[in-house]
Amino acid sequence: MSTTEAQARAAVRAQLPGSAFAFPIYWQGDDAPTLLDTPAAFAFVVFNNEGSGGRPAAFGGGRGRNLFRNRALVEAYVFSPIGAETGADAASGRAELIAARLRGFRDNDISVFSADVIFIGPGSSISVPGVTAPNNYQCAVAEISLTFDQIG
Repeated sequence: MSTTEAQARAAVRAQLPGSAFAFPIYWQGDDAPTLLDTPAAFAFVVFNNEGSGGRPAAFGGGRGRNLFRNRALVEAYVFSPIGAETGADAASGRAELIAARLRGFRDNDISVFSADVIFIGPGSSISVPGVTAPNNYQCAVAEISLTFDQIG
């Protein structure tokens, strides 16, 4: 089956419905989030298609029938307020909730090969694409590595 980048992103989004978490999830490319005046936990997800590497993964009988395996990295930056919670544990715990929903997931569109959680630290020392990093948050990232195939 041939999967587009939009279909792969939709498959990931379907596994991370906002209703499944006690904190909002914002996606790169959506309308810019409005953060509350009172610090509250949230996640910002980036879907990075790293492409097929410029060559087929398998030949299927000529032009238009070759398999191109795209690699993608999903990065879910999870912010937790400093001082209101236990910092690293709160940020990492929320990132783990996201990673756990995708760890080992496979369907007709994508295959997930890893889902790791990495504590980054104070939000003032990082910059997330599309979001100005607030300086009153701790941050952890759930990094999900996956592939999706295209025929062409």
